[in-house]
Amino acid sequence: MNNSRIAVSGLGLAALVSLACGIRSCASGEPAASPAAVASAPASAPAAGAADAARAVLVNSVVLGHSLSPDGSVGAPGTTFPQGGPLFVSLNVSAVSPGTEVKLSWYGPTGNGEGDDQLVVPPGANVVNFRAKDTSAWPPGPHRVEIWARGAKAGEKTFTITASGSPAASSPR
Repeated sequence: MNNSRIAVSGLGLAALVSLACGIRSCASGEPAASPAAVASAPASAPAAGAADAARAVLVNSVVLGHSLSPDGSVGAPGTTFPQGGPLFVSLNVSAVSPGTEVKLSWYGPTGNGEGDDQLVVPPGANVVNFRAKDTSAWPPGPHRVEIWARGAKAGEKTFTITASGSPAASSPR
């Protein structure tokens, strides 16, 4: 057998083991990455790549919005929020192990911290959500929220806070 046939056979075997293990990794009990995340990972990625893939799935599923649906996901997505108005963040945590700490760190236009929120992913959760604390004192302008999982930064999202009396503040996007 030549080397290319061995490599293809090895990849096929890895895919079968992955499918047989289901949602959990056979070796570590960690959640398996989504097929899309696995497909985009380089073939030579180390085992730590699975944690990176889970973080990528997590941050790609972050949605900011004005309200929540009954299932806990954001029901009215948006990127512009009035001072003092509701600001929700939902995350798909199906690729994250139960018991994982997820933290959001909020930052204002000048980079000053506006607080942190955190929770531990409960067993069986597919979606978790956060509600920003009172935003009435947050200055108008561009803001960002950093998403952290297991103490490692998974990414960030940007949004805008508008003055509470401005026209953009009165209609959710």
